[in-house]
Amino acid sequence: MDTIKTLAYAGLGLAVQTNEKVKNQFNELVELGKKSDLEGKNIVGDFFKTVDTAKEDLEGQIEKNKSKLYDTFPGLKELEEKLTEKAGEMKSTLKDTIGNAKNSFNKAEETNTEDAEIVEETTK
Repeated sequence: MDTIKTLAYAGLGLAVQTNEKVKNQFNELVELGKKSDLEGKNIVGDFFKTVDTAKEDLEGQIEKNKSKLYDTFPGLKELEEKLTEKAGEMKSTLKDTIGNAKNSFNKAEETNTEDAEIVEETTK
């Protein structure tokens, strides 16, 4: 009987010890995950700051070169303005065309729905 008690106590002790080790290891993993998350956010934040800075630098260089081109070729600015105006007109025309097509499609659907309802009534 003493052997059974001893084995039971040993098993209970092993379970308590294992439980404590698992809890400690779990807590260590949680802390490690929090550190990694914070470091990851810092890395991503730094990346986007770098991208924004590079974008601003590139835009500045483009504007400088654009000014040089306009000084060298005076008609170029006028041509760009005309092209921008035409592009705006084309966008507006395209929006109108798409809107008209949608309206036409919706009207066709409504007509088909009405026809289907009439067919149902006559077959009854």
